[in-house]
Amino acid sequence: MSDDPPVAVVLDTSALLAHAAGSVAVGELVAEVSDEHRIIGVPATCLAQAHAATSDQFGATQLLLLTAATQVAILPLAADDVWPVGQLAREVDGDIPLAHAVYLAAEHRAYYVTADPARAVAVLPSDWPILDVG
Repeated sequence: MSDDPPVAVVLDTSALLAHAAGSVAVGELVAEVSDEHRIIGVPATCLAQAHAATSDQFGATQLLLLTAATQVAILPLAADDVWPVGQLAREVDGDIPLAHAVYLAAEHRAYYVTADPARAVAVLPSDWPILDVG
C-alpha cells in the first residue's frame, strides 16, 4: 500500500489553460488541496496539450510553476491505460487528453476540474463532482 497522499482533484486541459491565462481559481484550489495534504493530479497528455496551446512566456511560466509545486503530480498515460482511455476518447471526438483526465478522475475518485464542464459531462457519470474554474 502506498504512503503517497491521495489525488483529490484532476485538472483537464481547459483548467490548465485558464491557469496559464492568469485565472486565480486554480491557484486557490491548489492552496486548498495542499492544506488538506492531498495531491492535484495533472494528466501528462493535458499538460502537453496546454503547453502546445500556450503561446506566450507568461502562460508557459504559469504552467511550469504549477507543475513544479510539490503538491502537484503529473500523471502519466500508463501502458495499461491506453485502451480504456482510447475507448473513452471515442465518445469525445477523439480527444485523448480529455479522455485521459476523465479516466484518471474516475481511477482516483477525484474531483474533475475544468473550465469547460460541458465536455466532461458527456463522459462522466451524471453525479460526478465537477469543479468549474472557468
